[in-house]
Amino acid sequence: MSTEQLKITHALQHSAKLRWGWIVAGAVILEVGLIILFIPMLRFMDISRLAPFAGIGTFGLGFLVSWWVVRKVPGRRLLHGALIGVLATIIYVGLCMTNPDGGIASVVAMYGPVLFVVGNGLRIVGTIAGAWYYGSH
Repeated sequence: MSTEQLKITHALQHSAKLRWGWIVAGAVILEVGLIILFIPMLRFMDISRLAPFAGIGTFGLGFLVSWWVVRKVPGRRLLHGALIGVLATIIYVGLCMTNPDGGIASVVAMYGPVLFVVGNGLRIVGTIAGAWYYGSH
């Protein structure tokens, strides 16, 4: 192989690697951001009034965090965005399972099953959209 071919091969291998550090950091930042954004609002609003905005917030913050994180990765940005969203959702479900007032069942009951699933889906869609937006511009 020529030197140029080796450089191209190395560049492709480098860009194909998943950056798990950035994926984990993005997921944690997203969940901490959502906690900081929504938990204080529960003191002033009933969950039934706040729940519809939770989906919008998870999409929007997911978009922003993913857009910021994928700037740091050389390739496979959509996959990185999707993994950030999936890992953040796993973190959230894990936190829901540790809820002392009935575990995840009480959280699902609080939101309603449809809103719970849609809200968590919007987190993943938001992170993919943020990665796509960065990659398209």
